[in-house]
Amino acid sequence: MVASHERQLRKVLALVNSLALTVGLVCVVTAALLTHQQVLATVLSLIGGAFVSAAAVTLAIGSLTVRETTQQVDSAVLRGMQDVLSPVRDPLFAGALSAYRYDCLISPAPPGDTHPDYVYQSFRISYRIDALPGTVAIVCLASNDDASLDGFTGPEYLLRWMVDDNLDPDDPTVFTVGAVRVDNRDLDRRPATHETVVGGRARVEHFSVPHDAQVTMGHLVELSVTARKFVGNDRRIRVQAQVFRHVTDAEYRLTVDPALKPTRLSVNASEISALGAAHGASVRTTFPEPFNTTAGLIQLPFPLQPGSVMAFTINRDVT
Repeated sequence: MVASHERQLRKVLALVNSLALTVGLVCVVTAALLTHQQVLATVLSLIGGAFVSAAAVTLAIGSLTVRETTQQVDSAVLRGMQDVLSPVRDPLFAGALSAYRYDCLISPAPPGDTHPDYVYQSFRISYRIDALPGTVAIVCLASNDDASLDGFTGPEYLLRWMVDDNLDPDDPTVFTVGAVRVDNRDLDRRPATHETVVGGRARVEHFSVPHDAQVTMGHLVELSVTARKFVGNDRRIRVQAQVFRHVTDAEYRLTVDPALKPTRLSVNASEISALGAAHGASVRTTFPEPFNTTAGLIQLPFPLQPGSVMAFTINRDVT
């Protein structure tokens, strides 16, 4: 109600100022035409100048007042939201993954491969995190669509990956973990273990974190993984990555081997849930035609909440 009255008042003031400016200009023009009546011309010139000056000054001051008032209101609202949200955001950001980088290369299976209907997905993932436990894990689940890690009792995991239940997670051609590094140091790999989880079974790769990395804050984590994805004769391949914890400043890159005969690459980040204002996002193919079918990029400089999904859809020629 107050805002409505304020808008009406501003409209009335703007109308009055416009009328005053119009009257002033008419008086000035009339005075210029009445050169043979010096007294009347002088009076009209003075009156017109006064109207024009008053209208111009009023319009200038009015615009400045509105702008200053808007800035003060915006500043007050921003400070109030920061005071309210800071206690909530700080704990979330304390455990968030920052400078998150996700690179994926999709390539076809070579001749004679035991799973010719599955492509290879080679990943390189890196991010920064404040603290690490003594042991971390990478989990591969061989399961159905209802699988969950709710029953997982192992250490904190860096990555989890799901494969079809007809595949063996112990087969290195199905799932392989390459180097896992913290602060440019390779972590020691422990023997893999197996866990029974909701909806399937899991292979767990364990890695020991050095003691000095456990007691200090701020670390760069890097890991590489190769996994399989079923495509068969599908004309469309969908590759998606889901966030399971808070992430800031994320970039997702996908590269497609030309041997898969891609005809179109679509990039989609419509299922993201931002923690705050979602400004500055960039979703695009990396290269111009005709190479825009082989690489895509998603840049999200704002914080993401768990559950956010980034997706790439590849159309290909299967003839």
